Amino acid sequence: MIEINNLSISFGKQQILKNIDLTIPENQITIIVGQSGTGKSVLMKSIEGLIEPVEGSIIIDEKDLFILNKFELNKTRKKMAMLFQDSALLDSMNVYQNVALPLIEHTDLSEVAILKEVKEKLELVGLENVLTKMPAELSGGMKKRVALARAIILKPKYIIYDEPTTGLDPIIADEISNLILKLQNQYDIASIIITHDMDCIRKVKGHIAMIHDKKIVFDGTFNNFINDERKIIKEFVK
Repeated sequence: MIEINNLSISFGKQQILKNIDLTIPENQITIIVGQSGTGKSVLMKSIEGLIEPVEGSIIIDEKDLFILNKFELNKTRKKMAMLFQDSALLDSMNVYQNVALPLIEHTDLSEVAILKEVKEKLELVGLENVLTKMPAELSGGMKKRVALARAIILKPKYIIYDEPTTGLDPIIADEISNLILKLQNQYDIASIIITHDMDCIRKVKGHIAMIHDKKIVFDGTFNNFINDERKIIKEFVK
């Protein structure tokens, strides 16, 4: 479980988030929504331990992220994986090397075992026979799938999806949303989705937290969200 308590984040004199309280349960989907520039990505980076708040705490599995020593912080971070908005594949490495990299860096598995894991994860995301392809040879949707295979290769407890459908055509975006649901069911992980894409939100549903004007203005179920009568939410949902 991730518990965000009274979190406030500022860059200099500019306050980005104020008094954020949010619980992200295990084995469920949590969707953090809001218009561009509302602080969703800042909150995501804080959950990863990359941005330290001026006030408040983030408790991951009963450990306060910002008082951990370097060893414990790295250990906690290994429970989390990220699907970056731009996929963040390494251009100089082929698909196999990109997906295998976390295993090479963090495990003692043999080359044979690593190859087996990479093939399994690529098959899981619907890709085969792409091991030797370079990122430049892949479509946007294929890059997302390769990046997702890399994200799950260490079997994380939490996956953060940063705008997973942005920049994709509607058909591919729908496929990525379906893949998120498939992985959620297969691995029983906690999925944290940062998005402003209502099509993605309608597809995956889950628990929703909306950020507006530095604060969380909604924290509840999908059905309650789409039926909320407040203007800011109605404008977002339409």
